[in-house]
Amino acid sequence: MRTYQARLAAGWQPDAPQTHAVQRLQTLSSALLQPLQQVPRGLWLFGPPGRGKSQLLDMFIDGLPIATKRRVHFHRFMAELHHRMNAMPPKAGTDYVARLAEDLHTEATVLGFDEFYLTNLPDAMLLGRLMQHLFRLGTVVVATSNFAQDELFQGGLHRDRFLPLLKLLKTHLDPIDLRHGPDYRLPPAATSLPHYVHTQSGESDDAHLSVLFEDYASGPTLPPAPHVHPKRQQGQALWLTFTEACERPLGRQEYHDLASQFSTLVLEGIPRFGPTDTDAALRLVTLVDIWYEQKRRLIVSAAAPAAALCLVGPAAQLFRRTASRLTELTAHRGP
Repeated sequence: MRTYQARLAAGWQPDAPQTHAVQRLQTLSSALLQPLQQVPRGLWLFGPPGRGKSQLLDMFIDGLPIATKRRVHFHRFMAELHHRMNAMPPKAGTDYVARLAEDLHTEATVLGFDEFYLTNLPDAMLLGRLMQHLFRLGTVVVATSNFAQDELFQGGLHRDRFLPLLKLLKTHLDPIDLRHGPDYRLPPAATSLPHYVHTQSGESDDAHLSVLFEDYASGPTLPPAPHVHPKRQQGQALWLTFTEACERPLGRQEYHDLASQFSTLVLEGIPRFGPTDTDAALRLVTLVDIWYEQKRRLIVSAAAPAAALCLVGPAAQLFRRTASRLTELTAHRGP
């Protein structure tokens, strides 16, 4: 709470839903420091992009005076989960999910998940089993999401298979509504974004993108980009067409690998998405999330303003966060 008050004094806008969320987080923090009669319930902070959810989670985790705590972006956690499962030595009769849950609980009795969202059924079933073990062990979870718990997995195939995980989340995490208020991510001059090239066709203005690419194509020569065939690669800058980056079967790990190697990505030719373009739209969602989380520079050309790129289809609701992040990422913020 003191950190939040200090930020208000430094210029943050007073915000009633945020204040309520801070109070609930402070109550949870205090409960975690008391001799436990029972494990306190976690929290589910939900609302549209730019409402400060990630920063509130950071304040909570940073200010919690215990050693066994962890804050992790949800995409990164799922990639890590698969890696750790695959690395376990085979042993007959072992419940690998239960064993992994024990390891995770030893490392962190409080888990902070940023940007919780799942569309993949196998991931949801694996996570459901893991969370069941974690909650039984006494792990406390605080998560942020763009969606209320009952809005998760809407419109997807086999939603009934997601319901056990949804029931777990509702049983162990109290919802905190941050839907009402401004989007604090939008830059003051959101209509003028030097790194967002709006073209009618979605094809890039090569001359414009080339100038921007050259501005950031410095530094030592890097190994060839993994997983992709770039249009250009120089220094720490990478230039990919949308087709190469998002219409091929790339996923979280591949995008993490690219973000680990390159500080600047030029993404050429983002189209308007129709109702049948869900897979490509969701790959762009994942790419932008990872680029945002890793604090990398993004330069794009697109067929429409970010808020108008995906208005229909199963990805439309989730894409609101992506539009907000595209707007923030492509606002020029220095070298």
